[in-house]
Amino acid sequence: MDVLGSGAHAASAEGFLLLTSFKFRVREHPLSKLNILPLEVRARIPPFEVVSQYFSRFVCNPISGEMVRLPDFDAQEKNMSDQYLGIMTEAAGRNGPPERYAVAQLTDDEDGEGGGRRFSWRRFDSEAGKWDKLVMPSPLPSGRRMDLNHEVLAFGGRLWWVDVSWGAVSADPFSDRPELRSIKLPAGSVLPDQKGEMKPLIKRRRIGVSDGRLRYAEVSGDEPFLIKYFTLDEQSGCWTLDHQVPFAALLSRDGCCPAPLLGAIDPVKADVLYLSIDREITLAVDMRRKKVTGASPLNQVRPNKCSSSFFLPCVLTPGLASSPIPGKKGDAGNKTLAYILQADSESDEKYHVGDYEISTGSGV
Repeated sequence: MDVLGSGAHAASAEGFLLLTSFKFRVREHPLSKLNILPLEVRARIPPFEVVSQYFSRFVCNPISGEMVRLPDFDAQEKNMSDQYLGIMTEAAGRNGPPERYAVAQLTDDEDGEGGGRRFSWRRFDSEAGKWDKLVMPSPLPSGRRMDLNHEVLAFGGRLWWVDVSWGAVSADPFSDRPELRSIKLPAGSVLPDQKGEMKPLIKRRRIGVSDGRLRYAEVSGDEPFLIKYFTLDEQSGCWTLDHQVPFAALLSRDGCCPAPLLGAIDPVKADVLYLSIDREITLAVDMRRKKVTGASPLNQVRPNKCSSSFFLPCVLTPGLASSPIPGKKGDAGNKTLAYILQADSESDEKYHVGDYEISTGSGV
């Protein structure tokens, strides 16, 4: 049995998306129906086992439908670690279309030289058409590791990797000699290593870009579920508390207040956050006006089951429809989704991206 799926993992400032499709081939576990085994042993045996798996990564223009598949690297076609990948574009002029893009991955290595920590940096440059690799020392305090389960942000000419228990590190993906910089979360928000608590923590904290500034929002874990909202001063590297509102005060409900999950910071409206309640509804909250300004159903999305954010903020800029995905000079490899479907219709390998099943004849 084949299991197909896909996800959008990052967005550039212009609206290009970084997508991943995956294909699992599974079969019934050979031990799952052995009645001779004790019941307590059979209960621990999964009903299915994975026979093979494959991941493909694409840059997509969601307006024009153009897509380009990224080459694989370091056997990543067999692994799912796309929460570490970010995408950034570079334009010829201030308002010109993107001329190149870079996709970068940052991973926190367990052991560096002399027992210290380090980061592995891998970058794909659209002009070069290939991945390169660099190892950099960690800018974090000694012994501190990063737990990366937040989407990578594109802001200020840099990509930002976020640990919601500590802060963020950033680097310029277009630099031949990138240097890591770090910022901590606001005072009072930095926590000890939260290895056992990161899954619930990511649902109550977000960093995002809104109205050209880097913002941070958090929701306390207990009633009245205080929402705090900060803006980063880029020159000083300090956070300013803009708003704090008890979530319970925003609802006209009798009885206990449901615990909200923090979904996203609006990328355009600087004072608006999106929170979900009751596993079914998303609320738009205007922090400045201290009121709920909208509500939408989640349509079977279960935020409490997500390992990271259940939203990906993305601004679709006016020129996106006419902006081709940049590529290596002389490379005609960028195709529309319709072209990929038609040209590779006889391939045996199929991948599902968004609402489409894509066949690929790349020799996978």
